[in-house]
Amino acid sequence: MRYRLWFVVTVGVGLLVSPASAQQFVERVYQDEVGSHKYAVFVPAGYSPSTRWPAILFLHGAGERGTDGKKPTLVGLGPYAKARGSSFPFIVVFPQVEETRSRLLTAWKAGEPASDRALKILDEVTRTYAVDSKRIALVGWSMGGYGAWSLGAAHPERWSAVMPISGGGNPDEVAALKDVPVWAFHGTGDHLVPVTESQRMVEALRTAGGKVSYDEVAGGHDISDQVFGNDGVIAWLLDPRRSPPQLSPVSRPLKVEPPPFVPALEIPQAVGIRLGNDALKALSYAAPQMVPPGMLTGRIRDMYDSTVASGRSFSVTFSGISYTGQLERASIQAIAEDRVRVQLGLRNVILTIAGTYVSGARQSAQAGPMNIGIGHNRAVWLTVDVTPTVEDRRLRLRPVATYFSIPPESYYVTQPAGVSVQGFGMTQERVVSGLVSGLYGARNRIENEVRAVVPNIVRALEDQLKLTDAGPIVSGMWPLPVYEPRLQAYPERIATDPQGISIVLGLAAANPDLTAPAERAATARPAGVSFQELGGGNGLGVAVAPQVFGPLTKMLIDADLARIDVLDIPERSFARLADRAVMEQVLPDLKRFDDTLQIRSEIVLTQPLAVQRAETVASSSPSRSQEGNGSILAEANGDPTSSIPSPPLAGEGQSKTVPLEFRLPGVRVEVAVRVSGQRNWQPYAEFNLRIQERVIAQLQKPSHERRELDLNWTDAHKLEGEGTFASGVQPQDSTVNSDRLVELFRECWDKWTETGPAARAAIPDIAFATTKLRMERLASAGDVLAGEFLVPTIKLTNRSEEDFVYETKGPYSAWGGPYTLKPGTSQEYDIPYGLTYRHRGPSGTEVYTLLPGSHSEFLVPKSGGPPRLFQAKK
Repeated sequence: MRYRLWFVVTVGVGLLVSPASAQQFVERVYQDEVGSHKYAVFVPAGYSPSTRWPAILFLHGAGERGTDGKKPTLVGLGPYAKARGSSFPFIVVFPQVEETRSRLLTAWKAGEPASDRALKILDEVTRTYAVDSKRIALVGWSMGGYGAWSLGAAHPERWSAVMPISGGGNPDEVAALKDVPVWAFHGTGDHLVPVTESQRMVEALRTAGGKVSYDEVAGGHDISDQVFGNDGVIAWLLDPRRSPPQLSPVSRPLKVEPPPFVPALEIPQAVGIRLGNDALKALSYAAPQMVPPGMLTGRIRDMYDSTVASGRSFSVTFSGISYTGQLERASIQAIAEDRVRVQLGLRNVILTIAGTYVSGARQSAQAGPMNIGIGHNRAVWLTVDVTPTVEDRRLRLRPVATYFSIPPESYYVTQPAGVSVQGFGMTQERVVSGLVSGLYGARNRIENEVRAVVPNIVRALEDQLKLTDAGPIVSGMWPLPVYEPRLQAYPERIATDPQGISIVLGLAAANPDLTAPAERAATARPAGVSFQELGGGNGLGVAVAPQVFGPLTKMLIDADLARIDVLDIPERSFARLADRAVMEQVLPDLKRFDDTLQIRSEIVLTQPLAVQRAETVASSSPSRSQEGNGSILAEANGDPTSSIPSPPLAGEGQSKTVPLEFRLPGVRVEVAVRVSGQRNWQPYAEFNLRIQERVIAQLQKPSHERRELDLNWTDAHKLEGEGTFASGVQPQDSTVNSDRLVELFRECWDKWTETGPAARAAIPDIAFATTKLRMERLASAGDVLAGEFLVPTIKLTNRSEEDFVYETKGPYSAWGGPYTLKPGTSQEYDIPYGLTYRHRGPSGTEVYTLLPGSHSEFLVPKSGGPPRLFQAKK
């Protein structure tokens, strides 16, 4: 019996960890005295028990709490381990915090049930799989970042490396990690966990003599792509004893599978986009790099013809015709109501006729492949007028007119590869001559065939028009220190005028439960964005209705996610609301409990947040000068994109500030208590508060290349409320000092608002291949907050002590210059395409293509030598 049991267990484990397995997530269950606990293990591709493998214990964030064992694999490290395929060599263990109402900052704290269970699960995996016990790294994000600091310091001997991401902890405990390699990360725009939380821990560890590296990266709270998508980070986890590499931008973006997006809420008329003709012009320059490679590849129908030669009639069939070509240039412009003109500059279009068949009464011939070439010497323009529409929440382009003419000099025909003939008088020479001359004469017919494939080209263009990104402004304005919703946009209405295109979009919010089954999404009232608010500008405008925050916060209230323990709020003064001595001033009845009394206070949102535009604050918002803007556009030889760059004069205007009013009509402070011997918290008292705040939305420009949206607090706020004991509580002293609670809350609130803006988010450029649009102005129309994106300038700065002499050219122009830039001065080019720069110096000739929005500096290298051009620090 013992032998049989051993045999079954051995075979079972062998099947689980079979040699040379493919990568996979394995669902497992850990059993203890409490019960069953699901968790997951990532087994790398090529795993074999004959080799010891490095491992990672990954601690997830607050949104992945539960008992399913799967959510921790959907956010953070899991998707990146899967996306890396065979290049990811780690066994990864994914335990899960099961208590969904646990404190966020201490859920993974050493000594807590979840962290103790995580270590036991890790030990179980180490026994089951071939884990190298000397190479086990501890990695955690957000709530798990706090856990990584705590669990790492409590058990430093277990870890080959510790990597806390977007976390924090107790600086007094961190010295225990001084002999363990630590690399911490935080997003500069994180408004859920302040960047100071990581800074405090890193500074304490450095003071203790620890080997710690620290990087602040551009991004918000979730910086998984910047960390797990970086090859240098993965290489360091394999060998953490070496110094971490300099964190460079991700050069090869991974195809990461995002968490499931199951819509739980839809908000109509939430966002608006205005694509003016200037923005469309920028898109035009990027179009050749954006279109799919196969857009100009396909087949066309067979062509049939007839001819008479030497008094005899012949039918001709051109069969198996395929085409391929290149999109060299493009122009997109709104020209009238409901009409957009799309012009495609085609080069090297080759129509290949696989076989040609000539048949008569007594004679016939067959010809091998022959080619028709179009645009071999210069671009030939295909013009299509389309009407943009919205169908089934997709943008569609309905062709209404097509124009295409092939200049004779851009058209040629090759002889067939081979010819066979049957019948008296039919010669190969006559067939070749007839076919070639016939196709030269059929140029109009070929033009018609090209026009016939326009619907295929338009469908390929439609596939590129997927407006699913809800835009950074919405997430950047998120004001709550809890769960930030995931959003997708869908088009609802579209209109075209002679100056551009306006699109109204709805927003879909994902169910906060990543594993929730798909159900019909709830629909909120329309938020109010209309074509009127979008206006008729020529740039790119993005408008957001602040009313979207009401239904979004209601969704979180319904999911019981709009709550936070006062001890988890970054502003530490809120902890006073859980301090016994302080709360006895509010609730004197607390004095009857013994010294083991613990108090837990949570701030709970009970009614949706209401945001609206407040009265306008006057401020100047000068437009960027259009004089000498470095772009001279002309139409030459039918080419709508010819341009010649010249040195510009450009300046930046100040953005308008937009006042907003935040109203929180239902904020509850729930007080619970427990004493020694009690496991569960007992509701004790509750205070219902009403808060009204004024914030100022303002666009910040920290540098030439960075844009940030700030929501700054003002002094105009109102706070009131009242309290009572919880249902079922029978106090000995029924006094409730609501005024004292309101006073305490106001003091905490004021300290919180003094620490920084209500929200701050980096506003990334909107990129069209190598062309960019950058947010330059903030405005409001009605109750809508709007940002205007313009083509950013190419900036050159001379930081040397000598004149900077250079030449420039555009993609379709000759060299211009030379131009001279004096020491200490800058020059900007306001153009929507890459500018090629040339400088002749003592060390040779430099030639670079400078992209829109870039800032380059002419300076002396640190190693010495003559000045050269370098990318400016952001």
